[in-house]
Amino acid sequence: MRKNYYKISSLQLSVLIVSTIIGVGILSLPSTASEKLNTDGWILIAVSGLIAAILTYLISYVGKLYTGKTLVEYGKDLMTAPVTYIVSIIFCIYFIVLTGFEVRLFAEVIKMFLLIKTPTEIIIITMLLATSYIVRCGVEALTRMALIILPLVLIPLFLLFLALVPEMNLTNIFPVFRFKIIDLIKAIPSVVFSFIGFELILFFSAFVDDQKKSIKYNVISIIIVTLIYILVFFVTILRFGAQEVAHQIWPTLSLMKIIDFPGAFVENVEGIVMALWVLAVFTSLAPVLYATSLILKRLFKLQEHSYFVLPFIPIIYFIALIPDNLAGLYKFMDIFTFYVGSFAAILVPFVLFILALFKKGRNRRSRSRG
Repeated sequence: MRKNYYKISSLQLSVLIVSTIIGVGILSLPSTASEKLNTDGWILIAVSGLIAAILTYLISYVGKLYTGKTLVEYGKDLMTAPVTYIVSIIFCIYFIVLTGFEVRLFAEVIKMFLLIKTPTEIIIITMLLATSYIVRCGVEALTRMALIILPLVLIPLFLLFLALVPEMNLTNIFPVFRFKIIDLIKAIPSVVFSFIGFELILFFSAFVDDQKKSIKYNVISIIIVTLIYILVFFVTILRFGAQEVAHQIWPTLSLMKIIDFPGAFVENVEGIVMALWVLAVFTSLAPVLYATSLILKRLFKLQEHSYFVLPFIPIIYFIALIPDNLAGLYKFMDIFTFYVGSFAAILVPFVLFILALFKKGRNRRSRSRG
């Protein structure tokens, strides 16, 4: 069997980050942003994107100092082995639960818009099996998949948005800049976690062969995600208005119901959009599942990550079925991402960055004395 430890470029990693972040979050983000800051929701998205970009910079900086190593390895140098072991296990739990919630949300959307009579359990297990196949193929397969699928998703999405231009009302974006700073600060936690996925750099940076460009490309990937989110927000607001968007669960999908191509051969635009979204979710789930198996592989110093992929499926499956309904699912997701997500995506990057700077400074002083 070929070794799965392949090298990838900084560009490939940045595309993988974009693909991972843009998944289920893009569906409800316009609703959340407009509910918090009305027509100024785009500012909330921009500020959240800035925070995510800063955190991405911190993670990328540490990864650049430890070329070829993941958090599992360089964490022992920065935080001691026992602490690194605990943090790594927390990341495993975090990724597994996150995957479970995302695949459940995926199943709920598919069941509502596409496969009405198909049991939720069947949709979940089918998606998990498909995802596990590509995960077993390694990081190179993941990045190649992302490079192919991301343009296939984004280009048609932009074209569909262009078709909505006649339906837009420019007055819907007014009034602007009517928010209070305190309201903006309070609303940040509700949107910033829509950028979850950049923390995968803690584990994927080990595969990057051109570390000099990694920080720049990783930050650019967050900027791209932010711009996409802002575009989606403006399109939904211009079509429906802030008040209506705030009361919709998935305003992005609601847009697709009103698209019409007069005289075109395409009749079921909604079906096409759902097919594209399935690809987007697929590329969002796979890297997270791979990172989970990679952590355990590095912890136990095994040759293959694939040993853990299939055993994860029943665990994720049962986690996905814990919430009783859609409202319960979102409640679980909000609580989990706020507490565990804050640890994994905010606290850990800051701590690692500070420790890395401290160690770098200490090493520099030691060399100067020598």
